[in-house]
Amino acid sequence: MFGRVADIFGLRRPLVVGVLVMALGAAIAASAPSLPVLLGGRVLQGIGSGAVPVLANGIVAARWTGPARSAVFGSLFAVVSAVSGAGPIIGGGVETLLGWRWVIAIPVVAVLLIRPIVPLAPDTVRGGSFDARGAALVSALVSGVMLLLQAPTAGAAAGMVGACLLLVSLPLLWVHTRRAADGFLPHAVIGNPAIRACSIGGLTLLGGYFAALLAVPSLLAETQGWSSLGIGLAMLPAAAAGAVGSRVVGRLLAGGGHFRTASAVAAGSVATLLLAGFGGGSPWLLVLGVAGASIGFSGGSVALNDRVTLAADDSTLGVALGMVNMVQFVGGAIGTALLGGLSGLVPLHTALGLAAVLPTIGLAVLVRAARRDATDPSPAPAST
Repeated sequence: MFGRVADIFGLRRPLVVGVLVMALGAAIAASAPSLPVLLGGRVLQGIGSGAVPVLANGIVAARWTGPARSAVFGSLFAVVSAVSGAGPIIGGGVETLLGWRWVIAIPVVAVLLIRPIVPLAPDTVRGGSFDARGAALVSALVSGVMLLLQAPTAGAAAGMVGACLLLVSLPLLWVHTRRAADGFLPHAVIGNPAIRACSIGGLTLLGGYFAALLAVPSLLAETQGWSSLGIGLAMLPAAAAGAVGSRVVGRLLAGGGHFRTASAVAAGSVATLLLAGFGGGSPWLLVLGVAGASIGFSGGSVALNDRVTLAADDSTLGVALGMVNMVQFVGGAIGTALLGGLSGLVPLHTALGLAAVLPTIGLAVLVRAARRDATDPSPAPAST
């Protein structure tokens, strides 16, 4: 949603609103006197936090070009990888010292970043109308998918609501999108094969990473008897690997080959997840699995987001980045749901190895896209 808003109103205002909404939601959740208020605050926080990655990517795309843009994307996702990998030990330390409410309140500090970051955001207003119906249908569709994926843990009622949302919103969105060529999901974006490949690649790589983040700490605790502190410390090298991988990918993209580079890190994710799952329970192979999946996610994100900036024009760049980001984070939910479903049928380490099917699918899509780019390196035209 915020990506399309940025296409119309510029990046600066949506960024400020998104950060403030995220911080407000975190503050409400952290001080909540009851579960309903806590859930409401978390929902508000989620709405605001959805703006941050999309608009941060938009700022990079708007302010830098060529190799400089690729390098900045590398630095940005290096930070994302480091924070996500170090999250357990940071959160655990804050909870131990200050309590769980302070963990939930951590996003409030993002308010302090508004002043230094907002001036970087272009304030160009292009104008146009906002497709509220399309935005509502997309939100309903994504909510339905997420509820369905969470049904095994959230209960049958959540699954039923998700199924109803999906069954109603999907055909309505299909009809609406066909009629509204320049609506919330413009034909120039959803009809672009390069952007579709970036979306699917991002989905599968984050799915594999989330599966590893969920499985490996549990395996280290259950099979190796490691403490929470030991597990958190073991995740730090994986976070560092993702950060370094992002920077390396950012530099490699100076010569082009976005899908080729994304394919390479996807292959690494597949290999390390297979080793982690079927490597005999070695703790070091488990940590290697997280590291490989982290490089796959962060390095792949650098290559794929940079490729989107070449495939979309200025009028649709925000919604293109937003769509890739939205699909990617649905992939995170798919990864955790897949691991949870498989672990009910086979041992957890086997489920982790089988979760490599996600980056394997991504690898196939990215290799095909790389071959297409090799024959036609120009941004792929949209089909309408």
